[in-house]
Amino acid sequence: MPQHNPYAVPDEPGRFVPVEVRGWQDGYDAGISSPPRVPPTPSRRDPGYMDGWTRGAQAGNADGRAEGWRWAYFDGAVRPDPGDAGGRYEHRDSGEQAAGSGQAFTQCWPGVGERPLLVMLAAFAPGEHGGEGLTGRVLARACADKGVTQLYLPVSLQPSRAPDEGTGDPLTSAGYWHGAVHESLDEAAPEAIDHVLVRVVRFAALVRYRPAAEHDFFDLLPVHDMMPPGRLP
Repeated sequence: MPQHNPYAVPDEPGRFVPVEVRGWQDGYDAGISSPPRVPPTPSRRDPGYMDGWTRGAQAGNADGRAEGWRWAYFDGAVRPDPGDAGGRYEHRDSGEQAAGSGQAFTQCWPGVGERPLLVMLAAFAPGEHGGEGLTGRVLARACADKGVTQLYLPVSLQPSRAPDEGTGDPLTSAGYWHGAVHESLDEAAPEAIDHVLVRVVRFAALVRYRPAAEHDFFDLLPVHDMMPPGRLP
């Protein structure tokens, strides 16, 4: 089982979230997506953030070795190269087949990162707020409250030129197109496929989110199993 954030988050409204919470989550995401060694702690003014980051990176690296690495795709990372950590990072069987879409989504690449989860949270649970290391936690709770076991988000896999001004949308601001958030594969699949066919782009996918406590985990299901070659090691 993945390790969990050891820093307590107050439950009361208007709570002050300790900076260590965000530090641990950022470090964990880096540690599980950049094998084989524990990544170095970035320099920040807040020692609490740095301490949390260091502990999170160690936990993420340990979980990557034990349970498999993850790809920080929307943070611009290339596919993880395990090196001496053992094994290769490869796709898995998605276990999905959309009605009328044939074998369009057979592959599944384990991913990690906050950007797509923030988009899902804004659409699925308006009024809820992520950030501060809380995005995965808040989205998982919203899914539990509504009895939803997974969400899907159509996305592009190659960024275009990012807008000159911030959009408030973390994927759009990074240059990635995305569609609407759906609760079923059959609803989401046509939007991702149409993005490839209508816009004549080669690479699009579905982000599949399944609640995993506070973790920013997701699966990337590329349309027709096609991934941009420049993102491979």
